[in-house]
Amino acid sequence: MMMASSIDAQIVEVNPNVNWKFVRSQKLQLQSESVYQYDFPAEKGFDYIFNLFYDMRDLITYINVYDMQMKPIAFIKDSLAFKTSKLEFRVSQSGTYVVMLGYKNKKPKEGTGEIEATLIRREIVE
Repeated sequence: MMMASSIDAQIVEVNPNVNWKFVRSQKLQLQSESVYQYDFPAEKGFDYIFNLFYDMRDLITYINVYDMQMKPIAFIKDSLAFKTSKLEFRVSQSGTYVVMLGYKNKKPKEGTGEIEATLIRREIVE
């Protein structure tokens, strides 16, 4: 099952000491092997981090970021996932990007899991 939507970013400070700011945070009810997809705006000159938070065990989590031509920008397949997975990335130009989030149970079982997905950013610190 695939779901897509478009959003406007609302930037909110996370920690002013390190200048990370929330772009988006959302709780998702996902089934194993399903994918949640949405578009998000990103600007050149920023570091970005997608975080997944969950209370499930024996997962393989996936985070994939693409440009609008569906060219891969960054991805992670976290087979050692425990409570959180994280993908850090930068974009080469400002624009709209696509993220696909999902997970797979290592041990087959029914049901859904709640995952909180957050996107944060800060200006690149060199």
